[in-house]
Amino acid sequence: MPIFEYRCEKCKKTFETLVFGNQEVSCPTCKGKNVKKLMSAFSHSSDGKFTSSAGPGCGSCSAASCGPS
Repeated sequence: MPIFEYRCEKCKKTFETLVFGNQEVSCPTCKGKNVKKLMSAFSHSSDGKFTSSAGPGCGSCSAASCGPS
């Protein structure tokens, strides 16, 4: 069962949810159905903890790979 990250286009809230098959996703805050799937970056370390594999980004959007290189 994959967990995906979404942003609601109506209220602009970001949320994560489990998705089963072709399940329709709606915002848990405003119940809006116009949601956009975001790219989530993660990695798995040898001690079993998840860590981000992306940089800090520019802070003006949810993309972690933008900003100066």
